[in-house]
Amino acid sequence: MDVYIEVTLDPLGTAERGKAVVAWYERALSGPLAELVQQEESSGVYTRTSVQQSEGSRSTRMPHLGSNRSRLNEELKKSPEWAVTEFYGEDVLGRVQCSYFPVEGEWSKFVVALQAGSSNLADVEFCTALVDFLVSALHDLNPAFARIEHDAFSDWSNVEVALMRDLDESLPEDRDFLRGYAWVTVCPQELATRLGGQEAMEASGAFYRVVPLEGGGVLLQASETSSGYTDRAMERVFEMLAPVLPGGEPRADPAHPNVRFVPRDAAWAR
Repeated sequence: MDVYIEVTLDPLGTAERGKAVVAWYERALSGPLAELVQQEESSGVYTRTSVQQSEGSRSTRMPHLGSNRSRLNEELKKSPEWAVTEFYGEDVLGRVQCSYFPVEGEWSKFVVALQAGSSNLADVEFCTALVDFLVSALHDLNPAFARIEHDAFSDWSNVEVALMRDLDESLPEDRDFLRGYAWVTVCPQELATRLGGQEAMEASGAFYRVVPLEGGGVLLQASETSSGYTDRAMERVFEMLAPVLPGGEPRADPAHPNVRFVPRDAAWAR
């Protein structure tokens, strides 16, 4: 898989997590994963779903998504500790996932991952659909952070990897410092305000698209397509967001070779 979409919700993010989990699944399965849902019914694409409600409880497993959608929704409404559905043929083709971060049980991670291919990552229609999906999925939420990445599958953002910031440190500070930046980044409202709001972000020239979210926060799309997110585009994004990024000298980590970042200390901007 080469597309990774992640949303982080903190204790301020949503009043009803079960409802948010159901909505994430529904939008993912009717959006980026819709073609795989259709292929499960007609071709050699298979699914496997696991849901665990609480630590130590027995997980529920469902071998076929199409015949278990109602059952799955009932499980998701209970706000499980984690839930994951994978689509696979010879390889894993896509995934939708919801889980708690291992920090006090208050932060949630929602993920969609899929195999897109280089041609789609350069396709305007495909990339626009990914961004529109994320905007719609965040319609009634107040996210602490979100991103769309290429080939960067990790709980840790680029900044967390490069600064060796543990989630125990960065998650509680997610409305004081932006956790990272990517082709598409969602900045929480508190940090967007410190950066001057939508008008300042648009005027910066760092972003192809700036979308205020109804529940709070701003979506920032660096380039029209994922493949267009060049090092220069990343540099422009870094320079605009540096005032709200954590300080420190970033360093490459051999354990995360696909993580991209600007090798400069963001503290210069403060």
